[in-house]
Amino acid sequence: MGWTSRIKAELASALGEFADALWPPRCRLCGRHAEDGLACIEHALPQAPPGERCGRCLAPLPRGVADGARCADCRRHPPGWTRLVALGDYRAQPALREWVLAFKHGGRPDLARPLGSVLGRSALRAGVCTDPGAVLVPVPLHPRRRLERGYDQAARLAAELECATGLPLVCALRRRRDTPPQGAPGARSRSANVSGVFGARSNSARRVRAHPVWLVDDVVTSGATASECARVLRSLGAARVGVLALARAAPGRLGESELG
Repeated sequence: MGWTSRIKAELASALGEFADALWPPRCRLCGRHAEDGLACIEHALPQAPPGERCGRCLAPLPRGVADGARCADCRRHPPGWTRLVALGDYRAQPALREWVLAFKHGGRPDLARPLGSVLGRSALRAGVCTDPGAVLVPVPLHPRRRLERGYDQAARLAAELECATGLPLVCALRRRRDTPPQGAPGARSRSANVSGVFGARSNSARRVRAHPVWLVDDVVTSGATASECARVLRSLGAARVGVLALARAAPGRLGESELG
């Protein structure tokens, strides 16, 4: 390294230390000190769900079953999508749950950027970008819910994933009607609850035909929503459909306020 490069490196380091002294790095979720400028120790985001997981849906596997094997549900009734990539388990990793709740229900659309950045790195490690022509498609929120919440969290997350991965974002789906939250009182079975709910946006077929598609959502529970979206995308000619989500959650274990 020449003397000019050394001076530039030392100057950059000094400026960084000066900036940290004036504006100490803070956890994006709670505001406490964060060495990495993203999360404090308590709210560190996971990189994967714990333990052995199904290679398709990330459900926990029984003891003794090899990591990446197919779970019993995926063998008996394969979902309409081929693979799920998620940061972690909603229940088993409480820090992730706090991030998701703040982002989804806590009026924190700003969390889309750090969450999208971390999920984007997981997607890159999983080889998502090795699919030629792959595109991102967010699971759409009903307009009434978007009005109540003030933003569409899946769309915000997908936009950040576009920046993190370089994959183009295609808003190919629309939600035809609002539905009760999955598992909420009064909701029908999960598959019946979302049957026929999603449709294709006009002129979207050409943007997904013959392309690998990665659906983007916040939490995957039973996978019924992702399967219904995948069905519509395959009808448009998508080559295959995978799912990118912040968390995997066991069906039947979430409260109504967390599901909506």
